[in-house]
Amino acid sequence: MKKILITTLILALCAISAFSFFGCKKGVESITIAVPDGGPALGMSYLMKDFPDTIDGVKVTYKIVDGANGIKAAVSSGEADVAIMPTNMAAILYNGGLDIKLVATNSYGLLYLLSDLTTKDEFNLSMLNNQVLNTVGKGGTPEIVLKKILESASIEYVESDVPVEGKVALKFHDDGKTIIAGLKQGKIHYAILGEPAVSTAMTQVGDLNIVLDMQVAWKSATNTDASYPQTALVAKGSLIELDEKLVQKIAKLTFEGSVKLAEDAAPYIAELQAREATVPAVFGAAGVARTNISPEFGKKAKSDVEAYFTILLAFKAPLIGGKLPDDGFYYLNDEFESNMSAIKAFA
Repeated sequence: MKKILITTLILALCAISAFSFFGCKKGVESITIAVPDGGPALGMSYLMKDFPDTIDGVKVTYKIVDGANGIKAAVSSGEADVAIMPTNMAAILYNGGLDIKLVATNSYGLLYLLSDLTTKDEFNLSMLNNQVLNTVGKGGTPEIVLKKILESASIEYVESDVPVEGKVALKFHDDGKTIIAGLKQGKIHYAILGEPAVSTAMTQVGDLNIVLDMQVAWKSATNTDASYPQTALVAKGSLIELDEKLVQKIAKLTFEGSVKLAEDAAPYIAELQAREATVPAVFGAAGVARTNISPEFGKKAKSDVEAYFTILLAFKAPLIGGKLPDDGFYYLNDEFESNMSAIKAFA
């Protein structure tokens, strides 16, 4: 009788423990995916359109935020579980102690130099001497890329609102709107913009030409085969621990999205417009191509990012948080990387 009682108690305790375990354990029920307004939003347009509410049964909320500061706030506060953001900003947050991982690269640069005074075939960097070059991106990727290209060509520059003899005067703007207005008024003749502002300017300003692809110039200036990975897909480390397959699925979908965009961008641009993103109707196939959305994963992504960060470290260390991120910054999974390599090979 005593043995029966003990056995019954043990079974009851096991049942209670099992009930407690399964009752308390919760999977991922919902996530927020954040992306900066403008060109980078294209990296999530496929998911927004074809997976508007759920991904693998998990509720998804998409948030389009205002530029680099908006995405930094969303990620650093923990509001965003997954995000597309400037790669160097992700490094700054990680080096500052934030639990995030770089899951994939996204865009390999979307910056272009425009002018109404010359054409691509006629242009060379020396033409910028004694001119004011208006640009966006103070303290960010545009400044880094521009100054590296000028230094490589042994062209001196100074930050100034007016021309400077024998140098390029760099005038920084908070956004592309003021630059486009200056181009339309004939007050600006050389400018650096990113897509989709490039498409807007080309449509609104007569005799305006893309005279330099900054991504191509970067390769030449740094003697590298790959352009700079300007934006990346990041996720909370805690989300990866809770549902690694979900994060892998989102990463896979970003690649599928890049293929869909190349095939027919119109429905995805319309989706972003419906969500009030700053993506103009004139942002067609050429503009999409100029965003260079080409996700990489695993060791290839890590290699591209480390090469970029090594240059930034030598140029201005605070741009990546003062040091190269350690291996914990990168999401590496051999099986996932192999699967993505196979998918890309047949895309």
